[in-house]
Amino acid sequence: MKKICLLAGLIMLLGTGQAFAHHAAEGIVDEEIYEMIDTMVADTPHAELTLDDLGSGMTELTVETRTAVAMENLLEDGMLTYISMLDGEVRVEIDFESNGTVVLTVFQEE
Repeated sequence: MKKICLLAGLIMLLGTGQAFAHHAAEGIVDEEIYEMIDTMVADTPHAELTLDDLGSGMTELTVETRTAVAMENLLEDGMLTYISMLDGEVRVEIDFESNGTVVLTVFQEE
């Protein structure tokens, strides 16, 4: 039941096209948050993380999983909570690819 509720919430989130988050995490810097996300992804089989500094205070984080279940597990483990702790304007996009992979992209502008 918990997974069904999470999936329903995720579908509603996707219906808006994009999610916006902005919450300061007192005492935690962005690098530590990115390390926590990297650790989560490293513990997930068949998931990849790419972190790109786009310059001008823009950062792009991409997490790709082979299945929706793998992405769902990362979300249940608190990935969105970590993402919400990033400073500045943060935008999240989740794309379901035709080959079954799921790509979560985080855009951060400080």
